[in-house]
Amino acid sequence: MTWTDVVVQSAWRATVILTAAFAASWPLKTAPAAWRHFLWAALLAALLVLPAIVRVTPKWGLETAPAPAVAPPAQPVAVPTAVGRPAPAERGWSPLLAGWLLGCALAAAWFLAGRVRIWRMVRRAREADYARSLLDAAGGQGVRVLESERAHTPMALGVRRPVVMLPSGAGAWPVERLRAALLHEWMHVQRHDLPAQAMAQAACCLYWFHPLAWMAARQLRREREQACDDAVLGRGMAAHDYAEHLVELVRTLRGRQCGAVTMAEPSDLEARVRALLDGGRDRRPLTRLVALAMVAALAAVLLPLAAVTLHARPAPPWHTAETISAPAAAPSAQAPTPVTGTLAGTVEDPTGARVPRCEVRAMNLDSSQVVTTRAGEAGLFRFDAIPVGRYSLEVRQAGFKVLKMQVRVEANQPADVTARLTVGEVSEVLTVTGARPSPAPAPAPAAAPLPRQRIRVGGNVQPAKIVAKVGPVYPEDLKAKGVAGTVTLRGVITKEGYLDHLEVVNTDVDPGLATAAMDAARHWLYQPSLLNGEPVAVLTSIEFRFELPQ
Repeated sequence: MTWTDVVVQSAWRATVILTAAFAASWPLKTAPAAWRHFLWAALLAALLVLPAIVRVTPKWGLETAPAPAVAPPAQPVAVPTAVGRPAPAERGWSPLLAGWLLGCALAAAWFLAGRVRIWRMVRRAREADYARSLLDAAGGQGVRVLESERAHTPMALGVRRPVVMLPSGAGAWPVERLRAALLHEWMHVQRHDLPAQAMAQAACCLYWFHPLAWMAARQLRREREQACDDAVLGRGMAAHDYAEHLVELVRTLRGRQCGAVTMAEPSDLEARVRALLDGGRDRRPLTRLVALAMVAALAAVLLPLAAVTLHARPAPPWHTAETISAPAAAPSAQAPTPVTGTLAGTVEDPTGARVPRCEVRAMNLDSSQVVTTRAGEAGLFRFDAIPVGRYSLEVRQAGFKVLKMQVRVEANQPADVTARLTVGEVSEVLTVTGARPSPAPAPAPAAAPLPRQRIRVGGNVQPAKIVAKVGPVYPEDLKAKGVAGTVTLRGVITKEGYLDHLEVVNTDVDPGLATAAMDAARHWLYQPSLLNGEPVAVLTSIEFRFELPQ
């Protein structure tokens, strides 16, 4: 097998393995993050050795059927041959192999540039003596702790000689935040995440052309950070405090180092904080038995897949390269014309008058397809040639409630509907602030007259006006007791402008406040809303906020 064949065979096998891995990751989302991280690391390691396995593993598989044979000619045809000359050997070099090697070199150069930047940063960094004792207490004896202006977040560096790098000014952090950062990076070193990342980068170099390989490497980084977060919580740090430190570090993040294992990456912050605050999440560490089981399962899938190959069965010796035209296929039946219908209607107000220029939306409940139009000046709308089925119709116009209704469109016949809108509600908010009584309370000054307020309804509805408004009186006994709250009333503004059918919506308020609000609202007077010049009754809600100064 040539190296070109190895590249092709490894590519389609990697596609099968990665697709199966992403499909299996969904049921494993409740497993511990340390288990998921090891699974992705083992998968990328398998992809790294897959070309070697493909080349050395004995092959078995299915042969594809040969091309249709052409009957041998009636008369023998003489073909000149070179007697005794062996057939030319198949060359392993090809443009495909050259392009693959070029891509590998470019990807490796990109990762190598990041390694060079890290090496320079470590070389110019200074010792962070203030963090030495905290790291030793966490168990990181022998690991250097450095500080650099080029480091914008805590990170773990190096494979053979790991280093914990802190940004400049980390000595001014609170002790608990510094301890959380050091403990997180030490967990990366202890869990051997740095070699795992180097292996993932090598796999990305080998499969630079494959988007699933890069997605797997990104998934490895996500699981790595969550696994380290779980390990930090396992060391006794409170989840809420650790999440607060993590958010604060991301807030001060100014960049990201290529090739480094960093603590604070803003891209996955939300998922990590949710995982930290989830009290029911499984945070068990990886055990040797679980790791051996994962490796065995991966090998059971990888080795048979590496042995499978597809190759064409050789054609008979008398097969020629002549192309045989297949008989013309019978013309297929034309695709059926989609069955459609028409949805039309009229928009009216409560008096039966037409409402022009309304927005009308129709959503197909079977396919979730949404079509939108606007009614004309006569209040008419129409949807032509839409698929048959059930539709949810919404009509919107300022000053009216949103109308929702369901209609059914039948084949080749119009569906005619009448959308009758109702006038929207009116709402008011009034804040009543009462001063706490002194030992010798003075008579309260007369309340200043409240200005008139205009309620915006819009559309074809003329807005209502408040003609007279009386503010509620804050009960003295409730002020003395420090009782405050909000009273929400609901009622109807009649055609004569009075409030009728008043009721208290919320029942968790003091009855004295509710009584004061009801007594005040009964004296309110409105100029009623007009619909097409005629007064109409509309619903209203009034909110009284009784507050005391602190």
